[in-house]
Formats: sequence, C-alpha cells, structure tokens
Amino acid sequence: MSDLALNSQALSGFASTLHRLVGDFAQPVYFSPVCSDVLNDDLSMLAGTDKACGDGLHSYLTTLASLADAAAKAAEQLDQQLAKEARGHHGRVFAE
Repeated sequence: MSDLALNSQALSGFASTLHRLVGDFAQPVYFSPVCSDVLNDDLSMLAGTDKACGDGLHSYLTTLASLADAAAKAAEQLDQQLAKEARGHHGRVFAE
C-alpha cells in the first residue's frame, strides 16, 4: 500500500473523528434548572457562554473535517493516477 493511500485513510479517519466530535458538541452541557435561583442564573450564563463557544467550535471543526475529507479524496485520486501512470511506464521500459 502506498504512502498516499495510507495518508488518505488517515485523513478519512481524522475527518470521521471530527464529525463525531461535532455531534458530541451538538447537545448543551446545561439542560434544565437543578438548584437555587442564584446558581441557576450562573449556570444559565455559563450555558450561554458554552453555546457561543460551541457554535464557534462547531464551525471550526466542521470546516476542518470538510478539508480533511477533501484532502483524503485528493490523495486517493492522486494515488490512483500515479499507480496508473506507473503501470504505463513499467510496460514501456520492458518494451524498449
């Protein structure tokens, strides 16, 4: 197996991990009131901050996963193209 094929598999695995991570961040940490009003207010503020950070992180991870997917596909295509060209050159060397 070529280095490009291994790299494309690694990138595909990395992209899958990122997609799963994005799914894990889809649910908020804080769901409903659980204690006193003051603490609930603090938790609500924390949840708002968590959501704002989560939205930015979601966007970043989604973009990173898309780039990893695209790089993996490009590496696969290049690997296939190089293998095809190598077969063609291999035949020419023996024909000469």
